Amino acid sequence: MYDYIVIGAGVMGSSTAYALAKEGKKVLLLEQFPIPHTRGSSHGASRITRTAYPEEFNGSIMAVANSMWKDLEKEAKTTLFKHTGLLCTTSTLHKELVDTQKTLQRYNTGPVPIIDSAEISKRYPLMSYPKEEKACFDFSAGILYADKCVMAFQKVFQKRGGEVIDMCKVQHVTPGDVVTVHTHRGNFQAKGLVITCGAWSSEILSDLGISLPLQVMAIQVCYWKARNGVDHSSLPLFKSIDRISNKYGMPTSEYDGLMKICLHYGVLCAGPDMRDNTDSKAEAKNLKMLTEFVASTFPYLVPEPAIKERCMYTVTPDNQFIVDHHPIHRNIVFGAGFSGHGFKMAPVIGNMLAELVQGGKPELLVDELRASRFDKKSKL
Repeated sequence: MYDYIVIGAGVMGSSTAYALAKEGKKVLLLEQFPIPHTRGSSHGASRITRTAYPEEFNGSIMAVANSMWKDLEKEAKTTLFKHTGLLCTTSTLHKELVDTQKTLQRYNTGPVPIIDSAEISKRYPLMSYPKEEKACFDFSAGILYADKCVMAFQKVFQKRGGEVIDMCKVQHVTPGDVVTVHTHRGNFQAKGLVITCGAWSSEILSDLGISLPLQVMAIQVCYWKARNGVDHSSLPLFKSIDRISNKYGMPTSEYDGLMKICLHYGVLCAGPDMRDNTDSKAEAKNLKMLTEFVASTFPYLVPEPAIKERCMYTVTPDNQFIVDHHPIHRNIVFGAGFSGHGFKMAPVIGNMLAELVQGGKPELLVDELRASRFDKKSKL
């Protein structure tokens, strides 16, 4: 019997398994697909990491996560992070920008001024924003090498005695003082269970009587080619927010010479196994919106994506994730609904879930992240 079982070996599950193994626990990490794979939300070469959040509680999580990524780099003996900085802009949501500025000034060193579009153009002549645009700069931001991050967690987890079984789909969970996880490869038992199944969370949680307002979105990840070989590699990361949609981007590490620019939004799909069967008209509408943004903001890019890939978001109504325990079986905990911005927080989330499944009270787990905030809409 194990001390703990973690279901789902994406970045959240791998981080949680590592956090438990670091405390000397006997831990089993289960994954339904072969490792590595591209079916979930943790694959790919790059993710933005930033402290630039309007919510103070997210800023407090990132202040800890930033140092934890460095610790993981040291233990795994590999480079996981490239420092670039991030430009956060808006033409309509100025209050949100001011709140972001406050978070940055609290958790970054030094002042964080708000600049206008003329100053943006002066600093970054390859970018063009309307005169109403305002921006602030997150000096802590950079790129996390996503695939390498997941592999690093799994490497140090196994080095500490952890066990990983992939191609092992969970069929049923029997709760109790001893939790039994039933799979097509046999049954496994533990004193506690952590569920970090990403887009498949609802399948397992519903089996345990938990219904959360989670929706699965198929996301188009787009890469854009420069006109006449114009070098965009010196640009910072960016996040542009408005009332209709958010966009983000970076000089890519996936494909030389291309920019990764995407909508922070996608098209709802019937379930995680239906990722490639979505509303083509809705996808075309989203791509048109993104193409128009690229054409107006990046005049030296070809306004047509050179490469399109897919990933998934699992989103909540407020776009904040959920970390909590089962209302009856407190030795079963879950993390879900990371809404396309949780990857960067994985070291902290892993520690939260590890502490929670052992009966602790994580300091950074605020009410805004618990399932109870959806009591009127959720069955808990």
